[in-house]
Amino acid sequence: SYPNPIPESLRGQYGSDYAFINVLKPNGYNTDIKWEETHTWNVGVDFGFLNNRINGSLDFYKRKTKDLLTFTTVPAGSNLTNALNMNIGDLENTGIEFTVSTRPIVTQDLTWSSDFNIAWNQNKITKLTAGNDPEFFIAAGEGISAGTGGTIQAHKVGHPAYSYYVYQQVYDQDGNPIEGQYVDRNGDGQITEADKYLYHSRDPKVVLTWSNSVNYKNWDFGIVLRANIGNWVYNDFEASNVSKSSTASVPLSNLMANRFIFNDLGVKGAMSDYFVRNASFLRCDNITVGYTWPSLINNALRLRLYGAVQNPFVITKYNGLDPEVFSGVDKNIYPRPITVSLGVVASF
Repeated sequence: SYPNPIPESLRGQYGSDYAFINVLKPNGYNTDIKWEETHTWNVGVDFGFLNNRINGSLDFYKRKTKDLLTFTTVPAGSNLTNALNMNIGDLENTGIEFTVSTRPIVTQDLTWSSDFNIAWNQNKITKLTAGNDPEFFIAAGEGISAGTGGTIQAHKVGHPAYSYYVYQQVYDQDGNPIEGQYVDRNGDGQITEADKYLYHSRDPKVVLTWSNSVNYKNWDFGIVLRANIGNWVYNDFEASNVSKSSTASVPLSNLMANRFIFNDLGVKGAMSDYFVRNASFLRCDNITVGYTWPSLINNALRLRLYGAVQNPFVITKYNGLDPEVFSGVDKNIYPRPITVSLGVVASF
């Protein structure tokens, strides 16, 4: 029992007869967790032509990961939390990567260097430790706004990691989603969790990078372009703001002006494949232009003036703010900034 009167430090906001006590409790803990183990097989060919004005490499790899680590939910009552890091199974990655570096133009006044890289990768879950049932899956990934602790991604044998586990939306003749209507995939006459299916994944199938550097007399110019093809994103921000009850929120309700508005989306509607969008993109990472004075003050000073812009543009059909979402769940309401800078480099 507490002394009367209760010390000032323990008094609650409703008077001296009540006290708020901070309860100490342990966090969730997994006693069986261990490091992942990865084995990689790689075969590659390096090449060079024309005095190495063209050179590059071609690599094929297969990578197997055992005891894959992921953050996932646990059965109710089995731990002191509803989700934690666990070893859930095995993952296999197979890919091909091609890189080429060229110097197409080399003259006294003009030099152009160009580097290109393309990588194709396919991953799939090959084993799940917790179950051998072919229909067994493990919920995974970042939580979404719908429901409490809900996720939209899952791992299942034979499918890519972090595939979207969703209901199949039904559409009208104009291509608009029919509210509350989903495909009865198992044909039992009702829409339940058993009708969900795995639909695409967050990881791109192909990644490309193209960088160019041009020097003309004292001028220099550089540009880097990068593309992801085949990556899909769940637009959590849209799913949270396309019900009539949510469009009155400020200050971002105007962002939903060109979206289909639902009367009442609900948790099941938020887990529709309607919100899983193709987020393939082409992004310009940076552009740089500079001019160099090679010899100033009787060759005592070398001076370069340059301007640069980072993230000047991105080309994509994705209707969120940014198609490049590593987790695959787009909760971001702030666009990636365009940064412009000017600089001087002096060498004495």
